[in-house]
Amino acid sequence: MTKEETHQAFLNTTFKVKGNYNFDIKIDCVIEKANHLDSFAFITAWNPLPEILSLESNQYRNIELKKDIEQLAFIYVDGLGISDDGNWSEESFFVENISIEKANELAKKYGQLAFVFGYKNNKAALTYTK
Repeated sequence: MTKEETHQAFLNTTFKVKGNYNFDIKIDCVIEKANHLDSFAFITAWNPLPEILSLESNQYRNIELKKDIEQLAFIYVDGLGISDDGNWSEESFFVENISIEKANELAKKYGQLAFVFGYKNNKAALTYTK
């Protein structure tokens, strides 16, 4: 996949927040149901690009990410990133009140090209790891 195709794939994804919240995140949209938070991140450890890993490897990596989130004492709920065409999905986490720096650190640790980040009353942004 080219950089442009990868970027478009992120834009063509719905990031579903589960649990008590049960809402969707789309890039470049204000997420009113998250406006009670100062910030949020939607992050996964699945499929560090350009690798596509087995289900077992992806699940193991997400368990490790979950442990990191819990160790940092962030509140989170499960999520699911789903391509708009329904051809793929990735288990993920919606993390409350995390800084963009800490979200970037976690994404980078798990080889992620990008993650979704948002601030209260602002549009959700596709944030490339640094």
